[in-house]
Amino acid sequence: MSSPGLSYRSEIDGLRAVAVLPVILFHAGLQWVPGGYVGVDIFFVISGFLITGILMRELEADQFSILNFYERRARRILPALFLVMTVTAILAAIFMLPYELRDFARSMIAVITFVSNFFFWSEADYFATAAERLPLLHTWSLSVEEQFYILFPVVLWLFWKYWRGGLVSAMVVVSLASLALAEFVVHRSPATAFYLLPTRGWELLSGSLAAVYLLKRGACGRVAGEVIGGVGLLAILFSILFFDEGTPFPSIWALVPVLGTVGILVGASGQTFVGRILSLRPAVFIGLISYSAYLWHQPLFAFARVIADEADPSDQLMIGLAVLSLVLAWVSWRFVEEPFRRKNLFSAGQIFLHSSFGAAALGGLAAIFLLSQGLERRFPEDQRSWLVKSREEYAVYVRGGHATVLNKPLSHSQPNLLLVGDSFSQDFYNMVEENEAFTDHSITAIRMSASCQLNFGFSWDETRSLIPEDKRASCSRESLTEKDLEKIQSADVVIFAFSWREWSARRMTAVLENLNLSPEQKVFVIGSKRMLSRRATLQLDDPTGTLVEPPAKDIETSRLLRETLPKGVFVDTLALLCPNGCPLFTANGALISYDGSHLTRAGARHIGGVLFATPPLAAYRQ
Repeated sequence: MSSPGLSYRSEIDGLRAVAVLPVILFHAGLQWVPGGYVGVDIFFVISGFLITGILMRELEADQFSILNFYERRARRILPALFLVMTVTAILAAIFMLPYELRDFARSMIAVITFVSNFFFWSEADYFATAAERLPLLHTWSLSVEEQFYILFPVVLWLFWKYWRGGLVSAMVVVSLASLALAEFVVHRSPATAFYLLPTRGWELLSGSLAAVYLLKRGACGRVAGEVIGGVGLLAILFSILFFDEGTPFPSIWALVPVLGTVGILVGASGQTFVGRILSLRPAVFIGLISYSAYLWHQPLFAFARVIADEADPSDQLMIGLAVLSLVLAWVSWRFVEEPFRRKNLFSAGQIFLHSSFGAAALGGLAAIFLLSQGLERRFPEDQRSWLVKSREEYAVYVRGGHATVLNKPLSHSQPNLLLVGDSFSQDFYNMVEENEAFTDHSITAIRMSASCQLNFGFSWDETRSLIPEDKRASCSRESLTEKDLEKIQSADVVIFAFSWREWSARRMTAVLENLNLSPEQKVFVIGSKRMLSRRATLQLDDPTGTLVEPPAKDIETSRLLRETLPKGVFVDTLALLCPNGCPLFTANGALISYDGSHLTRAGARHIGGVLFATPPLAAYRQ
């Protein structure tokens, strides 16, 4: 069952270059390739194509061995992965704060057990800013592949042995079901669709079907190959250049890069224009080192962002790190990947032994990071209490109480307090609870996005350009429902608390007018508050005694709200809390904000104490 379409093809290495370079540039934060993330999808198709071709030929020759298959996977995947993880762990121990190192250790364990896609699915939005700081985020795709290859070889063997004629039909049915599931889930839970195998499997199976096609039919004729390969390359380039973070993915749109990749695998060859372009030596070279390049780039970018903290690393730095990732990729390809693939240097037994030892060593290192509370002893004892607890652990408090009143019906027996806003409204709820305010009111809440803000009465055409590009799709669907509007117009007290944008602050007076509230209702608009991140706080000579200047954007939004809203409506948090600068710690040394924006329990008690000690909110504290 040999086929010219499944012998070594240099254009496939060139195609790997087309996949990895956009991924690297996309993760660098460069705007040149807004759809660079589709490189991962290209890799999935290539992987399914190559692995299926190998397995089918072994089955035809009666040489299939599941043990040999996993030996090849270990040789291919683990040596370079373990090297990069080791170097990354050393850098993490140097540069990460204790809570960051604890989270990193958990991700290490997820990687070596090939469940990092589940880990990051539960922990991170791939397109969110915080995700850019996760050194091992990119390993989610390796986990998807390995989960696929736990199942696929066995299922393939069973079909080959018992129902060979149904193999292709089964592949097609499963692929279509997986694609349909992706299209269904991506609009309801984008992270689920993005990270998990059931919604990604069709991409790998598309490569598998391409391999089966070539094995059965052979390579395309030159004219057909020129057309199919050319259209395929154009489809890939289109998706790289015109897709962006707002494109639902993976969904029906993912067919563009996936079928484009299939087109090149089926149509391109050394005799076609696309095949010759992809076979150029620079493209083939980058393709050869593409796996190592993929491994190296994200840790380099993540640590640059961790060190920069609230600032964004410059494009020049990120381009330099992208080049460095290629240099390191060559080193690890030449001195790690290549030697471990040679059976004359490392036997199967040695591969499994070294793999087991590497996994155990990395797992042990992760355990040390966890048990030592992120190597907390690197820091003075008085700082450890606020450096160990993770953002997620703090966030449980921020969200917890607010979640109990979210979308709760209005009371018919008590006065009603309605909170409307983003995560800052969650903070305000905690201020209320910590300071025993509004105790005679029934509290309910409406949650809105910080990116979308509150735009009642303004058309989408008037608002679209003000929303970050990657949030426009979701914001176009977010609006107050009729029930929300009824609550706002019926509650006795309505409080709006947002991380205000300048444009939304300018509109707030008009929004209140558009809401058509009654004169009997009490309405308050809470100003933004902002401190420093924990990393920035550590850079201060005297963190507990330092007062910091609020960001200019918060000063400006507070000025706009103060000058445009009716008297008695605006609660100027900055003026009350930060007359001479904003404190970072309470009087007894407790941290106020764990991320520079959201409040700890002590912070909610402290800031709430200031707000509820001063009119107009003082009247609502018992």
